Amino acid sequence: MEYLDRLLEQLTDAVGIGYTGDVGSVIVQALEAEGIRASVEQDGSVCAFLKGSGVKGVKNVMIACHLDEIGYVVSRIDEAGRLFISEVGGADVRILPGQEMSVLGKKAYSGYVAFKPPHLLSSDERERVLPLEDLFIDLGIKPEVVKRNIQLGDYVTFSNRYTRMPGGLRAGKSMDNRAGVACGIQVLREMAKMEHSFNVHMVATSQEEYTGLGARIHSFRLPIDYAIVVDVTHAEHPDLKEYEVFPLSSGPAIVRGATIPPALSKLLLDTARSLEIPYQVEANPSRTGTDADDIAFNREGIPSCIVGIPLRYMHTPVEVVSLTDIELAARLITHSIIRLQDLPPEVSG
Repeated sequence: MEYLDRLLEQLTDAVGIGYTGDVGSVIVQALEAEGIRASVEQDGSVCAFLKGSGVKGVKNVMIACHLDEIGYVVSRIDEAGRLFISEVGGADVRILPGQEMSVLGKKAYSGYVAFKPPHLLSSDERERVLPLEDLFIDLGIKPEVVKRNIQLGDYVTFSNRYTRMPGGLRAGKSMDNRAGVACGIQVLREMAKMEHSFNVHMVATSQEEYTGLGARIHSFRLPIDYAIVVDVTHAEHPDLKEYEVFPLSSGPAIVRGATIPPALSKLLLDTARSLEIPYQVEANPSRTGTDADDIAFNREGIPSCIVGIPLRYMHTPVEVVSLTDIELAARLITHSIIRLQDLPPEVSG
């Protein structure tokens, strides 16, 4: 757990929105420290590769885990140097007032999301959620300094740092989906020590939160036969139905649904059962909202499955995950890849 803990801290402290940020280099360094060659690609994704031991007819499996995070972009700067922002990804405006933010201009500037004090709100404003256009970031510096160092289009991220909670829980920004990236790195770390017949491509994909760019590009470019997508799913929360959520520290969620070949979800389930890996089952009737949607429908169709890591408070600066779930997900994926060679040629049935 100590390795995963350190790795997850490094990943979540890094930044990755659009083409901006250092998370790609953090991932490359983590992989190369394990003797695994990796590179940041033109679209911002990180690609790594482990060669299989098959002599001929070797097949290829892709582990996809998106590296990008939700955030904001500077869309207006007024005469007083206040920054107005637009969202990148699906953040909720209700969480913003009072948040500390990092504005990635010529250097990183810290500021706070400001709004009218409650004393000055009209009766109508008190009854509704203030829209994003009514909020702004105050950096506390002179307007001329702001305009010299920050431009329209600069990115803005949450400033929350990695927090160690009791029971192996960890909180912070961008656990969606740095928890998945940590899982993918752990899989390659373990598989590098093992014999496996499949070539393994790990792709920490770019822009899953709003374009699906990395998943589209690399599932088309690489000779992929199967894909395993690692992303987060919703953990337990008051008032939500039991089947809608997946408790922390109870194992990864194996997704079953209309777009996932039954043979692949069965492979994951059989692997979990045979190795006594705790798991949960998530039913998804249509599109999944993950990179699997871009991979499965690419080229002539790529058989894809999903392993979900439970996460509380998704798309907030205080997302919470369990190190246990990440470790169990990595173990499940590692041994499922070993067993992929036993799948029949036709996996749709």
